[in-house]
Amino acid sequence: MTSTTVADVRAADPANPYAGLRGGSYARKSAYQGKKARKGESVREQLDANNLDAGRLGVNVVEEFIDDDRSASRHGANAEREDFERMIEWIETGRLDIAFAWASTRLQRDLAVYVRLRDACAKHGVLWCVGGKVYDLTNKDDRFRTAIDAVIGEREVDELRANVMRSLRANAVAGKPHGKRTYGYRRVYDEHTGAFLRVEKEPAEAKIVKEISERVAGGEAYLRIARDLDRRGVQPPAPEWTWQQVKRLAEWHEGLPKNKELAPATIQRIKDHADLQAEAQERLAAGEEALDISRDFNARGVPIIMCRWQPPTIVEFAQHTRYLGVRTHHGEVTAEEAWPAVVDKATHARCVMTIKSRKGKRRWNTRPGATKRWLSGSMMCDVCSQPVGSDLKDTGPRYGCVQPGQGDEKGYHVSAKTEDVDPFVLGKLLDWLANPAFIAAFTQGDGELVKQIEEAEAEAALLSAQLDEFIAEAGAGRLSARALVAVEADYLPKIEEAKRKAQALRAPSVVRDFAGATREDLEKAWPALKLEQQRLIAATLLDVRLKPRGNSGKRLEVHEYVSVEPRRMQLAA
Repeated sequence: MTSTTVADVRAADPANPYAGLRGGSYARKSAYQGKKARKGESVREQLDANNLDAGRLGVNVVEEFIDDDRSASRHGANAEREDFERMIEWIETGRLDIAFAWASTRLQRDLAVYVRLRDACAKHGVLWCVGGKVYDLTNKDDRFRTAIDAVIGEREVDELRANVMRSLRANAVAGKPHGKRTYGYRRVYDEHTGAFLRVEKEPAEAKIVKEISERVAGGEAYLRIARDLDRRGVQPPAPEWTWQQVKRLAEWHEGLPKNKELAPATIQRIKDHADLQAEAQERLAAGEEALDISRDFNARGVPIIMCRWQPPTIVEFAQHTRYLGVRTHHGEVTAEEAWPAVVDKATHARCVMTIKSRKGKRRWNTRPGATKRWLSGSMMCDVCSQPVGSDLKDTGPRYGCVQPGQGDEKGYHVSAKTEDVDPFVLGKLLDWLANPAFIAAFTQGDGELVKQIEEAEAEAALLSAQLDEFIAEAGAGRLSARALVAVEADYLPKIEEAKRKAQALRAPSVVRDFAGATREDLEKAWPALKLEQQRLIAATLLDVRLKPRGNSGKRLEVHEYVSVEPRRMQLAA
């Protein structure tokens, strides 16, 4: 029905001008925030009200448009409203004559959206019925009244957001927590007034956080830590069901090899919910999406029985500043001692360095827990200065350069048997670790250590910023290319030296355990370390380079083609 037809209908029967028009009923609710059991009720109430208005006007509702759990504000995190866009499409394709909404704020809380909807309705002759009152958007008075409603709606949400943000900033400065309870802590409230009093440790959870941090700082693989926690039956933080958990539940059976990674209590808990597993299997078999099933489980409050510790959770716990007792707001520290610290600063510093160093390396040979050779990724090719990898040949495992040649240059420059290289490098390492002067660098007090780390990182950042300024000057033509080359030659070595110093200071905490050990003690202790710990120690403390052996056919001694030096460390005495 075109806009002319709508006008004709209204003129034909002044007593009932809207009878026979095609109506679209729109409903929206922003967020339920802890009231998931009521999800869907608000939009249904809105649709019922719209239907009453349509019945009173004699309009036939031909389609419903529902955006549940969707914000209409420009500040909304879930700003995409699929059914609102669908309603616009129906308006623009001439399939609606009138749009119903319970209130103006259900349609929009953003002036830009109002203008878009208003113009679409005016162009195609579509009326509005908001709160029981009909508006013709081609009428200047109706446009004025609806525009006022739109301005008020936008101001309300802006004022609400300003109040919320002001409260968040005040809480941040005061060190008060925000959002959901953090794993490792609990909130204490006044039993009479309900007022917030303080945050204190949740002993059992805080113990797990501390263990995770110490193990990451000690160089253990994230996956190994996660699987160990699962085997011990440590309950992971699980805010809700996920689609992955639904699939794991449906596929689980007693003969599953991965059951050995689970605690007996966890397996029994799955068995006790056989009816839930049967439901998941039936719904998936019927074609229902795992994501939709997980959402339904969450809405019903179904116990979360398939959650497991995951490496990303291990990383988050190990590097987050909240476990230092620090309150942050948008990345800025607002309170230093907002709640009790679970982890000391030195351990946290080593965790961050370990995580950063692993992220910065190549995935093919340095993913924690994946590599099987001690020096893969940390030993360098002496020709191309690229990390050396490892593989398995007919003669046994070998280290080798993995860089192909470019042009006429030859690639894959060096190779050597691991059985020759590893004992030689280990002997050098243990000699240094048995040296009191060497190990003393890693047994300083936490406060002194953290201070030196911060100073080294600050120096690297300052030098980098200064170099960036020179580069910008050159880009603007105010510094010659020759002068820039001279500046870079001066600054780049200093920046690298500051970075190396910070890295050396952040050596794995397992090195501290070697303080006072004899060479004999070290030889006994080394095999007990996990491979990823051994690899992290080598990468942090040693500069190992593999050299070409030539084609003379002469058998060379290991020291002739393997260079081992301790990384330079400028530590305070």
